[in-house]
Amino acid sequence: MRRFATLMVESQGTMARITLNRPQRRNAFDSVMVAELGQAFETLEQEPTLRGIVLAAAGSVFCAGADIRWMQAESPVSEAHARNDAQQLTCMLRAVDHCICPVIARVQGPAFGGGLGLLAACDIVVASEDATFALSETTLGLIPAVIAPLLLRKAGVSFLRRYGLTGERFDAATARRFLLVHDIVPPHALDDRIAELSDAIMRLAPRAVRDSKVLFRRMPALTDHDCWSLGVDVNASARSGPEAAEGLSAFINKRLPSWAQTSGRQTEEASTSEHGSLRNT
Repeated sequence: MRRFATLMVESQGTMARITLNRPQRRNAFDSVMVAELGQAFETLEQEPTLRGIVLAAAGSVFCAGADIRWMQAESPVSEAHARNDAQQLTCMLRAVDHCICPVIARVQGPAFGGGLGLLAACDIVVASEDATFALSETTLGLIPAVIAPLLLRKAGVSFLRRYGLTGERFDAATARRFLLVHDIVPPHALDDRIAELSDAIMRLAPRAVRDSKVLFRRMPALTDHDCWSLGVDVNASARSGPEAAEGLSAFINKRLPSWAQTSGRQTEEASTSEHGSLRNT
């Protein structure tokens, strides 16, 4: 893994951690961070054993959006320059959104503007109960246009018309109500909850998780007929594959499947208990 100027990237076996590392600038995006974040995701997902990525941030702020110094690189900025920056930001967000494995965001503080869009590109978002959020672009004469597709898909048009047209800050409970945050925990419990979710992913069939993520991303854009057709194709492919053979065999023989990696939080007894609950469904 190459060194980055604005990120810390750690590969921990089958889990990786990317940390935004511009705390002196409130982890705000500049051209370097945008490029490096896209590169980090594209590089990590080439690792065949990778099962998940945790996206975190150094300091007390998750991400303040675009760095004002970057936005004012020219005054006034040319439309060509602005278009190039917007395209680079779009490429970065799509690299996160299209990452082949689950991405868990760890939000310990404010996430504003593009930082909120970054969260919308992640699969799972865990926030500290004192985290705050805002679509702050219009307070600067800007428009949250690049991040709008992600926010529209995840939070809906009602959210955009409520908070995108006021720029107001809102709390973690409101973010969860609009599906931008999944779990809210006390600040001291953030890492424990991230570890629990990482452990849960480590117990799952890697190919099945990757293919599930692709399926879930593709289906909303399809017609009803194509959704059903794709579901049949993907089901048949998975069921006839080696992971299903191993998973079903492990279930029947009351053992852990070969891909399951356990930690101190996970014991074979816990896994057997879960198998038992599945039999009753």
